[in-house]
Amino acid sequence: MTIFDDLRKRYGASSAEQKLIILRHELLRPIVTVESSAHLLQTSSDRICDCLPEEVSAEEFKNTVIWLTEAARDLHQILDALTLDTSRVQEQHGIE
Repeated sequence: MTIFDDLRKRYGASSAEQKLIILRHELLRPIVTVESSAHLLQTSSDRICDCLPEEVSAEEFKNTVIWLTEAARDLHQILDALTLDTSRVQEQHGIE
């Protein structure tokens, strides 16, 4: 079963507010994975650049890591902007 099928089956009838909470819960894990991976690549960047194949320049690799870091940050900020207040209200009322 795909993630799409599973989420539609479990949460298809949920309210819009509940779907925002679910969206936040489901997206946090992959966003944190991308953030952590980008940080690891950035930390190891100099050593990795020494091992790159000829067709990939060090500059290209470092730019890709920067873009990955920025994309992860942007995704996290978008998710927070669209779901954080709703999540706090729902958590205060004991809704998960």
